[in-house]
Amino acid sequence: MIKVFSIISFLLLAGSVSAQYYFNDIISIRQGNDQYKIWRAQKIAGIKAISYEPDNSVTEGFSVSQEISRDGKRVNITTQNNNQTSVTINTYDLGVLKRTQTNNKNISNKTEYTYDTQGRISRVSLSTIDTFMNSTISEVHEWSYDEYGAPVSMLKIKNQYDTVMVQLIKDEQGNIGEERWKKNGRTIESYYYYYNANRQLTDIARYNSRLKKILPDFVYEYNTGNQPTQMTQYSLGSNNYFVWKYKYNDKGLKTGEICSDKSKLQIGRIEYQYTEQ
Repeated sequence: MIKVFSIISFLLLAGSVSAQYYFNDIISIRQGNDQYKIWRAQKIAGIKAISYEPDNSVTEGFSVSQEISRDGKRVNITTQNNNQTSVTINTYDLGVLKRTQTNNKNISNKTEYTYDTQGRISRVSLSTIDTFMNSTISEVHEWSYDEYGAPVSMLKIKNQYDTVMVQLIKDEQGNIGEERWKKNGRTIESYYYYYNANRQLTDIARYNSRLKKILPDFVYEYNTGNQPTQMTQYSLGSNNYFVWKYKYNDKGLKTGEICSDKSKLQIGRIEYQYTEQ
C-alpha cells in the first residue's frame, strides 16, 4: 500500500490526500499540471516506475508505466499489483488536466475538471460506477473565488442532495490558512494550512481532540525549483509516521523516491525511467 500510495500521489498526481479539498482540487491539480508541462517540454513519451524492497530487490508483481501520446492530450497509466491490472487515462487540453478515468475490474472512477476564464478550477465532477453492485455514486465540487483570485468557498454535493459547505479562510499573509466544513449550520471538520517565507505549503494539520491541540497530517519540504523534496505523513491513531524523500535530475524530472518509517528503516524505494519521443 505504501508503494502504491507513493506513486499515485506524487508521480501520477491523480490520487490525493483523502480529505483536504483545497489540497486535492487546487494545489494538487496545479502541481500535476506543472509536472505535465515539464514532461512536454522534455518531450517525454513514457515513464516507468520500478519498485524495490528494503533489501534492494525488485518488487515482484508490481509495476507502473505511463505512455504520453505524441500530441500530449492523453496519458495512459497502467498499474499492475498482485496480478491485478488497473488502467487510468488522463486527458489534457491546453496544458491542463481535464479528465481522469480509472477502470479496475467492475469499478470505473471518473473525475472531470472545469476551469474558468482565469484558468482556475471552477468545478470538479466525480463519479464511481460499480457494475457488479449496480450502483453509482456522484459528487460535485463547485468553487467560488474572491476579487483577488483566492478561493473563498466550495459546495460539495454528493448524489445531488447531500451538501457540505467548505469555507476557505485566509491567514495574515493572504494564504489559505483554514478549510472549514459546515453542514446544517454546524462545523463538522477543519483543516489548517501553514506556509514558509516563500509561501510554499509546509503543513496540513487538524485538531486532535484527545491531545487537545493541532497536529500535522502532512509536512512538506522543497528545493529551489519549488519541487517537493520530502513529505512526512503522520497517522492520528499511531505513533509511527512515514517519510518520503524525492530526487530530481537537472531537467526537473523526478528520478527516485525513498520511503522510511519513524525508526528510519527503509520501507521501499522507487526509481523512474524516462523515454523520449
